[in-house]
Amino acid sequence: MFLVVRILLILFLLAAPVRAEELHPLPDLSKDFDLTAYAKATDSVTKDFPNIPNGSFKLSLPKSWMERVAIGQDYGEIARFDGPAIGDVRPYFSYKRMQLPRENTAKLELISHLLRSNYTLRSMREIDDRNVEAMYVLIDEHNDSFVVRSMMRIIGPDAYLAEYAVPVSAWDTMRDAQTFAVRSFKFLKDSTEAIEKRTERTYFKSVRFYYPASWVFEGEEIPSDNMVVQKLASKDRGNQLSGNVRLTVISTRSLKDTAVMQTFNVSIPPVLRGIRKMYETKGFIIDESLESRKPALNVPVTFSTMNVYNLRERLTQYDTDQKAPVTKELWIAVFTSTGPDAKTYVAELFTPSRNTDMYSWSTNTRAFEIILKSIQ
Repeated sequence: MFLVVRILLILFLLAAPVRAEELHPLPDLSKDFDLTAYAKATDSVTKDFPNIPNGSFKLSLPKSWMERVAIGQDYGEIARFDGPAIGDVRPYFSYKRMQLPRENTAKLELISHLLRSNYTLRSMREIDDRNVEAMYVLIDEHNDSFVVRSMMRIIGPDAYLAEYAVPVSAWDTMRDAQTFAVRSFKFLKDSTEAIEKRTERTYFKSVRFYYPASWVFEGEEIPSDNMVVQKLASKDRGNQLSGNVRLTVISTRSLKDTAVMQTFNVSIPPVLRGIRKMYETKGFIIDESLESRKPALNVPVTFSTMNVYNLRERLTQYDTDQKAPVTKELWIAVFTSTGPDAKTYVAELFTPSRNTDMYSWSTNTRAFEIILKSIQ
């Protein structure tokens, strides 16, 4: 059966995977950079914020750099240092605090921020889910261009973004100073507190999982004693539906009462065919297979797989070469737990595509990951 399931997932629609454009590595210090001499010309700067308990940081900046007068705001730019003018433009260090309404990784939160700001990403290094370092090019409100090297950390419900910006015209001579300063930067506080609270969902003693509190439980379907479908939905910042999750749990035993001795046949291919038919009935064409991966789980499994598919709206009931743009993605994970009461799970995520709405895509896929990891 597992071979059949894998084949069905792979053949949901065969297509070449889409690969992201390769980014450049983050620059290292030049071999001829006089680190000792430069370090002597810098001061260690430590900033604490009375009203922001997790905002403290420390870094080394040239002694000639001056701190701007703080205006006392708790979000946005909460600290800034300016360097000596290069022509009519100054390099600067900026420290921002951003409130996060949804669960996300630092990498995807930063990418979403760059897209909203029309910045051009050049390099990125993901340290872990909550820490990322990047380099990008921005054009400010005065039409001046900067090369920015940054570090972002998610601490509780906030993201803190440290940016060292150098005028594009001076980057060749200042990139070592930029690299040195960012390497010296330290977040002085940390927390493992989640961005969002978790909501628990159970079905008798057979199914248990958690989901971010911003998601809404839409109900459940119970086709039989050995099957249950849990349905969740998410809305975007405009209160419009932005994603759905359906978790189907199937067992050879009753999910309602473990004392029931009746056994049931479990067949996954009809479930997958039903999913395909559901989306086709809604007017979608299941298009390219984007990627195949192993889902991150905490429950021991004998089998697991996950595939991602592009969805297009059908333009006509007839076959045609004309294609609508990809607007949605469908993620399907299938896995079977171990043990005498093994259960098979079919999890679906329906989300805007990564090229249509990067922020909704990133927060929806993050929520999907949280749900899968929390299944018990």
